[in-house]
Amino acid sequence: MDRQTRIAFGLIFLLFILYFGYMSRFAPQREPSEVEGDSLVRSETPAETVEDGAFAPPVSEPEPAVSADASPLVPEEFDEGPRREIVVETERARYRLDSRGAVLTRIELLEFGGVDSEFVELIGAPEGEERASALSVELDGTGGRRGSADWDFQVELPGGGDSVQLKGKSEETVVFRASDGAGGQLLKSYTFSADRLDFRLEIHGEFGGSLAGTRALTVDWSHGILSTEKGRKDDLRSFNNYYLVGEDQRKRSLRNFKDSNGMPGSGDRSEEGTVQWLATKNKYFVVALVPDELQTGRAMLVGDNEDEYLGWRAEYPLRGERKVFSESFRVYAGPLVYEDLKVYGRSLEKLVDMGTLIRPISLAIKWLMDFLSRFIPNYGVIIILLSIFTKVLFYRLTHKSLKSMKDMQALQPELKAIQEKHKGNREQLSKAQMELYKKHGVNPLGGCLPLLFQMPVFFALYRVLRSAVELRGAGFMLWIDDLSNMDVIYKLPFHIPLLGGFIDDSICVLPLLMGLTMWIQQKLGGSGMGMGAESAQASQMAAMNKIMPIFMTFIFYRFPSGLVLYWLVNNILQVAQQYYIHKGLDQKPKVVPANA
Repeated sequence: MDRQTRIAFGLIFLLFILYFGYMSRFAPQREPSEVEGDSLVRSETPAETVEDGAFAPPVSEPEPAVSADASPLVPEEFDEGPRREIVVETERARYRLDSRGAVLTRIELLEFGGVDSEFVELIGAPEGEERASALSVELDGTGGRRGSADWDFQVELPGGGDSVQLKGKSEETVVFRASDGAGGQLLKSYTFSADRLDFRLEIHGEFGGSLAGTRALTVDWSHGILSTEKGRKDDLRSFNNYYLVGEDQRKRSLRNFKDSNGMPGSGDRSEEGTVQWLATKNKYFVVALVPDELQTGRAMLVGDNEDEYLGWRAEYPLRGERKVFSESFRVYAGPLVYEDLKVYGRSLEKLVDMGTLIRPISLAIKWLMDFLSRFIPNYGVIIILLSIFTKVLFYRLTHKSLKSMKDMQALQPELKAIQEKHKGNREQLSKAQMELYKKHGVNPLGGCLPLLFQMPVFFALYRVLRSAVELRGAGFMLWIDDLSNMDVIYKLPFHIPLLGGFIDDSICVLPLLMGLTMWIQQKLGGSGMGMGAESAQASQMAAMNKIMPIFMTFIFYRFPSGLVLYWLVNNILQVAQQYYIHKGLDQKPKVVPANA
């Protein structure tokens, strides 16, 4: 890559980083309009019905006022038997459920290795608490809000025992039931399949007895998910929760949750309408709640910046004289794989960060990677082949760019003479330069314009290589054992002031090699285009060329090694092409007399 190309790309890349950093940190988010009282406002998007819903949606009616003699939600205990822990293991995941609250307390993904454990753990006990309580149910009624996380549910599991192992195409349902014996009952069932990473959750409530007066039911996953990566800071930057209500998708990250003084703290955001899904994700994994039947409700995003967690809650109102709630959901807990999320048909696949304008290019690159992975088991080799493919794709553009640069260098003596002749007269200088360019058929922007056509592809590659879960834990060779992380060859036993935090007190080889290849390109590049060899602009550009390899090395130092590997190979190929083109053009130099 020649000097001007490096400068243009470096500046564009820097602007790209600053722009998205600014937008993710400071861009204002539209707040939903406030809703008065306890009533819910229906979204303009009509409710739809998906095919395999287990329960029919209730008919929405105007909600009457609650009578004064309605039975309140009294804090009675639902004591149905001894506390039990149920373990369900499929071919892809292991789930732990607690009969106290009928909640999920742990999810392990058996296809992915953890940082300090054998498998990735998506949920676990938060710090200072006994357990996680994912998918707990809360009831809101005339006596206030009442959670079921402390109720002792009776377990119904075919075959008895406390563990289930599923293989092939088999599935199993675990039923939890709590009843007060007077018409109040809450039933939750979890149906797991051996070959799937999602499961079905069915909730059935009968609101008589001590549950009379219930006006709304909330499905709660406030604890969110755990950080699953070695680079915890980088993983936390990817923490986001989302909802899609009607056609309005909203997102919040950890930094969006602040207290009244603007300091890190807890908070929530909600919107009412047709709830299509809610989700929380980290860098590579996501948990999402997808209702089978689209119903009017309230989607809430909750989080705490200080305690570093994000989660969600889905609240469904009981309208009219309705005393029964029966709904079913799909709960996906697994990797951010575009194809797996697309099958739900509700734009859930957009959680995979493929960019907006460049999404089609990103998807094409991802398809090519998936295709190559069928024949090549090493993703490091696939990344090298991608580098070669893009270099071949843009070979002609790069050739024109380098040739234009060389032509500009041949014009340097004449340009210097023009600058001396029209010193102090900018208008005449500009006119004379343009006439010279036209006379010799040289485009002064020819070195930069081809780069603009390549930028969307480079940005798309950045998106794909940074977010592809396939690279997580995928080794290449020698010390490069994880293409989704820095290629650390040596961890320093001491801290380097100022610099140590940036480089994580680690020695990485690929970024240093990448910087070296950029320096070699700079040496092959020649003098500044359109500038006299002794001009102030040329001196400034020479200084910039010396700084750029160092600058880009720092930019790439903490990037995933898969992305740095791509750029390193691209630089090596660029050096070879640059040497070949310059050698060919130098054999037939373009002679421009200084006194022409």
